Amino acid sequence: MDDDIHLSETGRKRIAERAAAFARLDVSKAWRTLGLEEDCPGTFEADLSEAMSFYSPGPDQKVSLDAKTRSPIYRKLEKTIGSLQNQLDEMHDHIVWEIDAASAGIEPEDFEDTLPEEYEGLSFGGYHIHLLIDRIATFSDILEEAKRVHDKPKGKPKQNEVLSDTIKELGYVFKKYTGRDPMAGYRFDDWNGDDDAQVYHSPFFDLLHLVFWSMYGRENPSSHVLGDTARRAFNLRK
Repeated sequence: MDDDIHLSETGRKRIAERAAAFARLDVSKAWRTLGLEEDCPGTFEADLSEAMSFYSPGPDQKVSLDAKTRSPIYRKLEKTIGSLQNQLDEMHDHIVWEIDAASAGIEPEDFEDTLPEEYEGLSFGGYHIHLLIDRIATFSDILEEAKRVHDKPKGKPKQNEVLSDTIKELGYVFKKYTGRDPMAGYRFDDWNGDDDAQVYHSPFFDLLHLVFWSMYGRENPSSHVLGDTARRAFNLRK
């Protein structure tokens, strides 16, 4: 089945916008920034496309929620799950019977043959009641773990997370083809005072600026933001 049917209209639009942006990139020119003598391999374009596949300019889609926004969402989910668990656990026997009886009319012909061993003996309706109880319990455990693992201190969320991840992906591409550390030998130079100028320089930074600016323009992101985020992504600044 085509995964595209599961996408929202916004998701489809975002994918189309990224594809149009990538089409503006001169891949051969991007290859030349690496300073390699061999011809550009077909895999290079695919690797660049993959590295840029989650980036969009503007509001960061992957930025963590702050505690004030995040906590109520988890509380509502936990409350809803707890309420549904109670409703299922305390379901009146007559309602269970009605569900069992009604489910006979929609039971697949091979239901008994495909029924998992741990649910053996249940009707089609009874099976789905027990399955729902088990699935909700599992999801409750997952939700609790997600809340714990991704817990963040109170305050503003980390900025430029998607940009940072994208730069790291481009760094992997750079190292794959050159064998060099992406951040080796870079320099900062803003002597001309032009806000739109490239102020970070090296083969890797030449690649970054070409890719981002070809796709999204010279302010998305600016050279200063590209440089600061790259240095942070590769642990060269806090």
